[in-house]
Amino acid sequence: MQKKLLVLIFLSAVIPATIIGISLYYLIFNLLAWQIGIPEAVAYNLFPVVRKVNLILFITLPVSLISIWFIALELSNRIAGPIQRVEKELDNRISGQKSGPISVRQKDEIRLLVDKINRLLNR
Repeated sequence: MQKKLLVLIFLSAVIPATIIGISLYYLIFNLLAWQIGIPEAVAYNLFPVVRKVNLILFITLPVSLISIWFIALELSNRIAGPIQRVEKELDNRISGQKSGPISVRQKDEIRLLVDKINRLLNR
């Protein structure tokens, strides 16, 4: 479950960013050059800018992707980790190995759900 969440969160950040980046790149350089008709003077000044933008993209793209990956990993841990713990605790109660309420950390996102499960277990 965590792997699926990780990939889903990562791709939901990377795909739109990639589409926007490619669109802006195309818009800035191709349409600008096409509208101007690329006279020699403009092309001479435009190509160094394109090289500089490519260099910046080459440096920042891996850093951005790694940052997005770690953020997605943290989010998937916050969601999948507590769910897996609750699932294990429920299995223990079903099999009779454990009794009593299920405990979760105060910051876990599924705290309200666990409180309802505990009320059900108390019945």
